[in-house]
Amino acid sequence: MSTITKYKHEIMWWMSRLTIMLTALFLSFSLASSAYAAEIKMGSGGMLVFEPCELTVAVGESVTFINNELPPHNVVFDEPYQEMSHSDLAFTGGEKFDLVFNEPGDYHFQCDPHAGAGMKGVIHVTN
Repeated sequence: MSTITKYKHEIMWWMSRLTIMLTALFLSFSLASSAYAAEIKMGSGGMLVFEPCELTVAVGESVTFINNELPPHNVVFDEPYQEMSHSDLAFTGGEKFDLVFNEPGDYHFQCDPHAGAGMKGVIHVTN
């Protein structure tokens, strides 16, 4: 193998490694664009509550709702954000789902089966 061919192979090897590293870096930044903000537990401390029941996040951030204690639970938003509701009941402990908040505003929500017990909350979304 000639010296030139050897250097071509070495350059190609380094270029492929550099491409992989740059792709991984790009993906890590692009996947982080929808930022994680917080978790809300559905049922906590033996009570029918959202914990926390009030939260402030920035536009574009996501909130994870986790089925914690005393199921079943769901999350139903008031107007005008009803389309974000997760009305299916979560029966299993640890069951979770994420919601991304793309518009500023106050998102009032409740657990339908336990709204009468005061299981309600609000997420304030700011710019």
